[in-house]
Amino acid sequence: MDHPYHPAALFNLAMAKFISCQADGRYLNLEIPISLFQGALDSHATDHLDRSVTQLHLAIALLSRFAKQGFQTDASAAKELLSKVFEVCHANSHIYRAALIAMETWALHSAGRIDENDFEQQRLDASMFPLSLNQLAD
Repeated sequence: MDHPYHPAALFNLAMAKFISCQADGRYLNLEIPISLFQGALDSHATDHLDRSVTQLHLAIALLSRFAKQGFQTDASAAKELLSKVFEVCHANSHIYRAALIAMETWALHSAGRIDENDFEQQRLDASMFPLSLNQLAD
């Protein structure tokens, strides 16, 4: 399809499907969002501004499937996608930092040093931080 908004529409649909899979706990059914992210990535020109964001989200979806099903090909593809993000994004950008977090999380998971209870504890710890400057003053 040659419509200029086709990649964006695929990306948005992929995000909706991916979030739905997470919310419903259907991690085994990530084929659709992964396929949609891949379609969006394939539709972007190599110099398109949204390409790195699409690579990041495709990598995260692949790492999610790897975490649940253990397909090494998913981990390898995700690592390659994240490496491409690192190559094109500035180290101070949000996309670069998100890719770095994804890579570090994958490395910890692969080393067997992280589990879902760790994430829950981190979420609880983060909720204890002040949410605004006013809360810091209190």
